[in-house]
Amino acid sequence: MAKSNSYARAHIPLLVTIALGMFLDGLDGTIVNVALPDISESFGMDSSLSSWIVTVYFLVLAGLVLIFGKLCDSGAIKKIIIAGFLVFSLASLACGLSEDIVVLLAARAVQGVGASMLAASSVMLSVKFLPFHMTSFGLGVGLLGSSIGAAIGPALGGVLAETLSWHWVFFINVPVGIVAAVIAHRAIPADTGFDRSAFDYKGSVLLFLSLVTGLYALESFPSHGVTTATVVSLVLFVVLFSVFVLYERRISIPVLNLKVFRSGRFVAVSVSFLIMNACYMGCLYLLPYYMRVELGFDTIMCGLFLLVAAVMTLIFCLKVGKMADMRGNRPFVIAGCFLMVVAMALFSLMDASMPTWVLIVGLALLGTMWGVAGGPVGSRLIDNVPSDQRGSGSALLSFFIYFGSALGTALFAGLFGFGSASAGQPIADLDPAVFMEGFGFAMAFGVAIAALALILSWAVNERRSAA
Repeated sequence: MAKSNSYARAHIPLLVTIALGMFLDGLDGTIVNVALPDISESFGMDSSLSSWIVTVYFLVLAGLVLIFGKLCDSGAIKKIIIAGFLVFSLASLACGLSEDIVVLLAARAVQGVGASMLAASSVMLSVKFLPFHMTSFGLGVGLLGSSIGAAIGPALGGVLAETLSWHWVFFINVPVGIVAAVIAHRAIPADTGFDRSAFDYKGSVLLFLSLVTGLYALESFPSHGVTTATVVSLVLFVVLFSVFVLYERRISIPVLNLKVFRSGRFVAVSVSFLIMNACYMGCLYLLPYYMRVELGFDTIMCGLFLLVAAVMTLIFCLKVGKMADMRGNRPFVIAGCFLMVVAMALFSLMDASMPTWVLIVGLALLGTMWGVAGGPVGSRLIDNVPSDQRGSGSALLSFFIYFGSALGTALFAGLFGFGSASAGQPIADLDPAVFMEGFGFAMAFGVAIAALALILSWAVNERRSAA
């Protein structure tokens, strides 16, 4: 027993660092979402433009997480996580000082750079330094950190935006990031260094540009239709992504090892994981507007209601992580996807006449879904990566988390604009009936893709790699 306790204590500093890195990501996701209606009203934005306050953050995060994951895997993990905490803090300060939407979006992009450093390095710490049998537990600790941030984010964001201003939802990150950088400096061993000449700079640029153009086309087409900007961005995406794939196949050390996608199992798990993230973040984007426009809630009340989902995630994530390590990940992923289908179905049927307990149940199901399936589906994704490519698998795990978040926000915003025919109109000015047309349309689409995730999760049998 003493040996076991000593063994566990040896990993505590590493686990704390993992939790801190994910904490800031979780905090910033929910603390900003609950303030979006206030920010939108402040700048007079429609749903399409306001979604980019969230989308640009996750877009930069997703576009760079593979790049920083590669650097972490090459021996620069300590430098990257410390730099990530500092960049995130400084960018948060710039966001809070913004009085112009262009400045805010630019600062959010820089904040995404810092967040991508944290996302890549935090997940990599679990895979690189923890023993194999602790993988799900380590990922669960990261999910716990993210869940704690997400749990306090809505209420804290609501209080700050209501009593001070929306600027303070960004200022709050600054002291947390600085303290976390100090702890990370003491907790992580010195870097081994990396070979800069072997880094795939061209592939990194091609990947990032293809993601930017593709997400822009996806977000703008449903709400704005066929425009010059939409067509150009779609063509650029096809060209850039095709060049990226061809280029990555030719080089010996690619930023993204495409060989992992030869496995149908890996693709199925990846798609289901992507859908789970997209549905979760799509709901977190639209629900604050629903509570403001349809239910007449203030910002604090919106935050308290969103707290339900985060608390349910917090309750389940660590316990389920340990159980999945012993019993396998598949049952928990299937259960989580089923809960997601039910939650999305409830949201798609909601209107202002429904009692608020329906909203609470939907949020509880959404949070339970992530608590039950979040760690296991991440571990399952890595289980289906060849053992000699587990570094690539952990980077892809982070990529799917944040690309799914960007995808969900952009997709649900675009579907809302299409369903409500409200492109160019400030959300605060929409008639409640018009709002519900867009809200219901987006959530109904969510039911369909959640069902697809359930089918894919059911179809892939359990397979554990050797330790």
